Amino acid sequence: MASTTDVIEAMKYTYGVDQVLYLVNQEIVTWNLFQKIKKPVGGRGQFIMPIMVKNPGAWTGLAEGGTLPSNLNPDTTEASFSLEEFAGLYNMSWKLLQDARNSKFAFQTALKMMEAGFRRRVLKLINADLLSDGLGKLAIMPAADNQTTITVGELPSVDVGMVVDLMDASDNNAKLADSATVTAVDVPNRTITISGSAPSGTAAGDYFVIQDTVSSSTSYHTNGLLGIIDNDDPPAPKGDFGGIDRGTAGNEFWESAVLSNSGTNRALTEDLIMQLEDSVREKGGASLNAYISNLAVVRRYHELLREDTYFAMSSPKSLDGGAGVGRSGGSQQKGKEGGDGKTIYRFSGQPWHVDPYFAANTIIGMDKSHFFLGHGENAVPRPVSEIFDGTPFFRQTTATTFEVAWYWQGELLSDNPAAGAKIEDVAES
Repeated sequence: MASTTDVIEAMKYTYGVDQVLYLVNQEIVTWNLFQKIKKPVGGRGQFIMPIMVKNPGAWTGLAEGGTLPSNLNPDTTEASFSLEEFAGLYNMSWKLLQDARNSKFAFQTALKMMEAGFRRRVLKLINADLLSDGLGKLAIMPAADNQTTITVGELPSVDVGMVVDLMDASDNNAKLADSATVTAVDVPNRTITISGSAPSGTAAGDYFVIQDTVSSSTSYHTNGLLGIIDNDDPPAPKGDFGGIDRGTAGNEFWESAVLSNSGTNRALTEDLIMQLEDSVREKGGASLNAYISNLAVVRRYHELLREDTYFAMSSPKSLDGGAGVGRSGGSQQKGKEGGDGKTIYRFSGQPWHVDPYFAANTIIGMDKSHFFLGHGENAVPRPVSEIFDGTPFFRQTTATTFEVAWYWQGELLSDNPAAGAKIEDVAES
């Protein structure tokens, strides 16, 4: 029989740094796309990044003995970021712990349950933040849908049992459904069923978030790729990325190129992707080394390659690794180098990554060297007992359970948003 200490130590291992880093690397596609992990310095989770906005020096042709040109001084600005705080709780029943002490099978089951729960809830929500526009959107409505079973535009980042708000996108404040529980998720049909009364007054763009994390004055979410790589500021209340207002004349350097079609989906073409490449080279002085989309858009890209395929007319055989989305390093999302979503597809020699939860009808290209994941003292979510001395691992509750509390600070950063570009309104069928 295992002692209580043995069980606690095993539970701690589930949240150990190496184990959590492994789970993150396996589950969060966007996490693995960033080449650098920065640990911000300074107090209160602040990170200040100097940005060059005007190059120094002068160069001009001269007549013999002519006057030297006037020197042009450099000009810089600062992007200032604050880390977002996150906390979570994980319950363990007394019975589960007692069973885990008395049975090797129950012991292994308890550890697997914790790991699976961590993957499905915490890591999925971190991924949703890193993909979104600063509001942590879990799913977005493509059209009005005033029912309790609501159709969304992409694979939803919600699970049964989660408590969510359905937000009005017109003001990011009004709740069309307040603290509703997710009772069903239909993945193939992209629907979410919620408890309570059917919402009213919904419209295209309305979205689901974790309850009470978005209001007119607050967004308890990190910045995300869709908000950073854009020509507009992230929506209020997240506000100016890095404290730099993209709407102010002279701040165009902080904008990304966006290739849209006024909301009307059009077919994906090679020329469109080449425009994406060219816009990053021209505006950001960078070179794309990663493309990101969802699975449906990759299927459209596969269709572009049909002219490069041929069929042997001799003996028929099954399609092998040369067809389909394919794998990189042994697995589409869980390759040998981590779950970066890399597929067999490439454009201009650069890899195409897939995140199944990525926004519908959208492609992002970026130079990964200009995007960073900032964090606080702990690089990944950790139990508070591992962060603060004298804090117990198991906390007593009013029920026959213990709870484990964990904590993390993080933010998605960039020193050059123009090193990324976005294609919107890409048809998925």
